[in-house]
Amino acid sequence: MHDIAYRGASPRAVRASIAALAAALALTGLASCSASEQPDTPDGSGAGQAENTTLTMTIWGSDIDQKVMEERLALAKEALPDIAVNLQLIANDYDTKVQTMFAGGQAPDIMMTAESVNVYSSKGQLEDLNPYFAAEGVDPVSSFGQGSVNTYSTDGKLWGAPDRSGAAVVYYNKDLFDAAGVAYPSADWDWDAFRDAAKKLTLTDDNGNVSQWGYGAGDWWPWYMTWFYQNGGTVLDGQGKPQVNSAENVEALQFYNDMVLIDKSALSPLDYADQGLDNGSPDPLFVQGKLAMEVTGFWNVSSLKDAGLDWDIAPLWHGKESAVPAFSSALAVAASSKNKEAAAKLLVFLTSAAGQKPIATSGLDVPANLAAVADPSFQQPSWNTSDVDLSAFTASASDVYAPPFVPQWNEIQKAFTDGLADVYTGKQSVKAGLDKVQATVEGLLK
Repeated sequence: MHDIAYRGASPRAVRASIAALAAALALTGLASCSASEQPDTPDGSGAGQAENTTLTMTIWGSDIDQKVMEERLALAKEALPDIAVNLQLIANDYDTKVQTMFAGGQAPDIMMTAESVNVYSSKGQLEDLNPYFAAEGVDPVSSFGQGSVNTYSTDGKLWGAPDRSGAAVVYYNKDLFDAAGVAYPSADWDWDAFRDAAKKLTLTDDNGNVSQWGYGAGDWWPWYMTWFYQNGGTVLDGQGKPQVNSAENVEALQFYNDMVLIDKSALSPLDYADQGLDNGSPDPLFVQGKLAMEVTGFWNVSSLKDAGLDWDIAPLWHGKESAVPAFSSALAVAASSKNKEAAAKLLVFLTSAAGQKPIATSGLDVPANLAAVADPSFQQPSWNTSDVDLSAFTASASDVYAPPFVPQWNEIQKAFTDGLADVYTGKQSVKAGLDKVQATVEGLLK
C-alpha cells in the first residue's frame, strides 16, 4: 500500500508536511547493543536470544511521528529492558526504500506498513504474528476488532498488528443544520434519512445555482466502497474473485449518483471545478461554510481547530449493513529477522493499550487498540480544545470493514477512477461504468 490515500495525498505525506526532517535515520535514545545472531521462534525453541538484543525498526512520517514512537519505545524499554531499538524514520518513498533493504539483506526487524501489507506478504517477507500473540496470551480480535484484523490478514495469517486505525466519521456544520432545522447526524440514520437531510441542507441562489451543498464526496475509495459494503456488496469475494458489477454495487452507486445528478445535494466533478477545486476535494468548502457534511478521517480534527466554525463529528450512517472505512497502519515483523521472538514481544507491547497511549495523549492519531481508544486519555484529552465528541471513533470501531488490500490495490483504485469518470458526469450509466471496472480488475487479478 504505497500509502493510504487521504484524498489526494497519503497520510504519511500529510504528516510529513508538518515539519521538515533533518535526517532519515534517528536513534530512539534507548541503549544499543549487538543483536543476537540466533533466530527466535514463538515458543523460544529457536533458542539463543542474547541477554541484550538490538532491533531495527522503520516508520514513515514526520518528526512528530518519530517523537511519539520514541515515547512508546521508552515505555517498552521499561517493560522489556533487554530489548533496544534503532529507530529509522523514512520520510519519502517508504515502500521503495524498505524493499531495497529487503533486497540487500538489511531488512528491518519491525516495520510500519499499511496498504502494501500484501505486497510484502505475497513475497514471503512477513512473519505470521498469530503464534506470537497466542504465546503472549493476547487475542488480536479482542484487542483490535475483527475488521482491523481482517485488513492485515490473509488465509488466517496476521501479517501486521493494527497500530493506528481511525474510523471515518461524519464532519458536520452545526450552524447549517440549525438553520435548516435538521437534526444532527447519527449512526441511527439509514440511507433515506441521510439523503433527506442532504436535500434539506442544499441551497440554491436566485439563478438556480447551488450555493450550499448537503454532502461532498468524490472518487476516493472510502467513499464509493462504503456504499458497496453498506449495501451488502463487496469488491472481491471470499475467493478473491472480482464482484465489482454486482447488483448490490450497482444499486449502491446509483443511490449516490442520484444525489449528484438528480438531487444536486452532493457535488459533481463540474461543481468542484466551478469552485476551483479538484474532484473530490470537499475540505475547503466545509471550511468556507458551503458544505454541511463530509466524511473523512481523524486528521481533520486538528486542521479544523482554528477554522472559526461551529462543527462536530458523528458516526457514519448505515445501509442494509453497518460498514465504516478506516485509515490505518500496522506494525509487522520481517520473516528474515534473526530476532523474531524479541521483535514480536516488542510489537505486542507497542500495540497494547499501554503501548499505544502516547498516540492518544499526543493527538497524533486514533489508536487501533480498542481499550486505548476507549480510555479517557483519548476520549477526554487536553488537546481537544474544541470539545469534539471523540466517542464517534469508539462507536465506529466495531463496524470497520477490510478493504481488498491485495498486491494490486493501487491498480484497482485506478481502475475505479478511470472506469467511473463518465458515470459521475452522467455520460455513462452506473452499470456500464462498473462493468468497465469489473473487466479491468479481472485482468489485473489473472
